Amino acid sequence: MGLNNQYFRLFIFTVSFVFSINSQAEMYKWVDEQGNTHYTQSPPPDDIKAETIKPPSKVDTDGATKTLEQKKKKVDDLREKRITSAEEKQKAENDIREKEEKCNQAKERLASYQRPRVSLENPDGSLRVIPEEERQVEIKKSQGYVTEFCQ
Repeated sequence: MGLNNQYFRLFIFTVSFVFSINSQAEMYKWVDEQGNTHYTQSPPPDDIKAETIKPPSKVDTDGATKTLEQKKKKVDDLREKRITSAEEKQKAENDIREKEEKCNQAKERLASYQRPRVSLENPDGSLRVIPEEERQVEIKKSQGYVTEFCQ
């Protein structure tokens, strides 16, 4: 039975090989009486002249793969650039928000020292009124912060 099985496999292989040789069918291009162009795998009727179109002999898979890889890299680069740009924009927005917050804090500090009597809390929780000289020093510091953060 093993010998018959081998002959059967050989027969199937031979038949498959013969049919695969003829598998590259020709294509036909022809124009009918109404001017419509047809593409078929079977020849047109006898009275119509047809152009035979042969399929390409070989597909350049290496070239296609290389082109695909180049396009993929380009898409990846564009995606990375877009992500980086979005991150930079978010950072710039955060920096602006942070600067605005510091500006508001500096203005509040300056306003608090511009009152005639300023009290500060001591480490023990008690309040003390600061002398005029110290108040003027703090006003100058606060004006410097306003200049730094609000410009």
